[in-house]
Amino acid sequence: MSTTTLSSKSQLVLPAKIRRKLGIHPGDRLVVEVEGDHAVIRKAAASDVEALAGFRSELWEGYAHELVRARDEWDR
Repeated sequence: MSTTTLSSKSQLVLPAKIRRKLGIHPGDRLVVEVEGDHAVIRKAAASDVEALAGFRSELWEGYAHELVRARDEWDR
């Protein structure tokens, strides 16, 4: 477990181990949400497409193949 201290300006530094694990770099946007009695911090998606890519991703597994098949049928 890593700990950090809130500064007098209400800023905190994420420990390097956590930044590396999440791939967080200076300038990256973070999402902060309250869940019950704690805060959850996660790396924000770089784009709307990236955000949607993670949404219910199991539904879209194999969809690329299905799309190619449908396009091939359309071209006939």
